[in-house]
Amino acid sequence: MDSALLDRTSHQFLDQWKRLVSTTNWEKGQIICNWRAALRVSGAPVSEYSDEAWSRRVGNVTAQHVGRLRRAFERFGGSRDEYRGLYWSHFQVALDWDDAQMWLEGAVQSDWSISEMRRQRWEVRGGQEPLEDEGDLASSWDEDAEPQDASDEVVSGTLGVVNAPQGNSHREDEVEETHDDSQFDDEGEQAVVSRATPARGEAVRPFADLPPLPSDVNDAFEAYKLSILRHKLAGWREISREDLLASLDALKMLACAPADF
Repeated sequence: MDSALLDRTSHQFLDQWKRLVSTTNWEKGQIICNWRAALRVSGAPVSEYSDEAWSRRVGNVTAQHVGRLRRAFERFGGSRDEYRGLYWSHFQVALDWDDAQMWLEGAVQSDWSISEMRRQRWEVRGGQEPLEDEGDLASSWDEDAEPQDASDEVVSGTLGVVNAPQGNSHREDEVEETHDDSQFDDEGEQAVVSRATPARGEAVRPFADLPPLPSDVNDAFEAYKLSILRHKLAGWREISREDLLASLDALKMLACAPADF
């Protein structure tokens, strides 16, 4: 039988399976968050509602995966419906990205797979960070049916506060005992538009030297950055690149004009 026909026939069923797992992962994340909230209200010690504690109670799921389920729901559970068509792992991969909204929207607009979304961001950022192996992506889907491997867990003599992962790695190598919303603040990477055309092979890093911005300016910048990405991905059908750059020039003129103009 032709392999292409086999692939086409199987595709719809694979998609159904992945969407079922995706929906289930969101539900699991919500259950974990509700459980933590209930124990917190009851006055239970922090160690009793840690990721490791849930892993022990449920069995056959690592504390690292519990952390992924929980953190994905905490950050994206309220906004995931805005990105129709994406799998749970799209959000999980973007969990530690400061610019997650922009790339999730890009995945919706361009129908990117999880690996395509990661590669697009990697290329735009000049390849300044390593890409995870494809096997790491596959392992993030659903671990519940897998035997628990002691080598995947970190066991320590005491339980305490563990910092959020650094960089863009989505693996949690330690048990996270407290939730800190500050890890999701957008104080890191900011948007700046450069008219300069980089030399071939030169890394494109337009956000590197932009200082912290006031919240109103930052919000406007984030919205404009997302609009630029949308129109760029759409092939500049609704507005030309030149017209968009002209609008930025107009804003520059406004900022440079005397206050009493």
